[in-house]
Amino acid sequence: MMEKLRYTGEKIDKEETIEGLFEDPVLSNFFIDNDLNNEIIENNLPKLLSFKTEKDNCLECEGLSTCKQDNIGLMPTIVSEEGTIRIYYKECNFVTDKKNKEKKKQLINAMYMPEMVLKADLEDYRNDTKNRMEIYRYIMKFLNFLDRGEIMKGMYLTGKYQEGKTYTLAALAKELTKRNYSVILAYYPDLSREVKSTISGGGLEVLIHKLKVVDVLMLDDIGGEAQSSWVRDEVLGPVLQHRLLDNKPTFFSSNVTQKDLPSYMVGNNQKAELMKSYRIHARIESLTKEFNM
Repeated sequence: MMEKLRYTGEKIDKEETIEGLFEDPVLSNFFIDNDLNNEIIENNLPKLLSFKTEKDNCLECEGLSTCKQDNIGLMPTIVSEEGTIRIYYKECNFVTDKKNKEKKKQLINAMYMPEMVLKADLEDYRNDTKNRMEIYRYIMKFLNFLDRGEIMKGMYLTGKYQEGKTYTLAALAKELTKRNYSVILAYYPDLSREVKSTISGGGLEVLIHKLKVVDVLMLDDIGGEAQSSWVRDEVLGPVLQHRLLDNKPTFFSSNVTQKDLPSYMVGNNQKAELMKSYRIHARIESLTKEFNM
């Protein structure tokens, strides 16, 4: 008469159960690779049955929402150690993918930007004009250079309202995060207001540091704000100078051309104001290549 044992409260036939385990390709290879004899297999039968159940659950799984494991998102790994069998657990591919997506989402800091810009994608980028095709080619060349650790200027996108400047920056930002680069995409008029509000709270230096060191900085709609000489000279100037010296890619969009930008960045027409504005212009010109949408 065949020996019986209990597993999860039910009596099972040991020999028949072991034969069933050998029919499982994963376990069969495991037994052979580790040269396990019947005694070791019998002594570890509850572990082996548990592993098979959890392994099969993972093979049939379609996502975390349908995970059948006691510990959601963990998949079993079986090993042979010093004459006994042990089961360890590691995160499944669904957990890894989820974490990678969350990590990439954190890489882009869309400051004061509408949620829709986060949905922009280079795969949906319209290359329906000569200018757009030129911009797209430059973007792809920039990405290739960046991946190789080579230096290439950012872009200064100019054009009329709703010509796709912001979308272009957003699509590039998303592609950069796919490649694990950190990006700040900031709507410049709101950034200027935020800078002023952080002075009293002591967060100004932290904000300026972030703007200086992020892998890629994008300032959307520069020249579209009521210009603050203090923000221009004490924040924008030092940030751009730091990025210029560190060869950190910087991008801009604006409704005005680089040539006309200085006149939009002065509080008055005094000579000193104009000189400071042109210094900002010179840094932007050194950091970027201009494209018209």
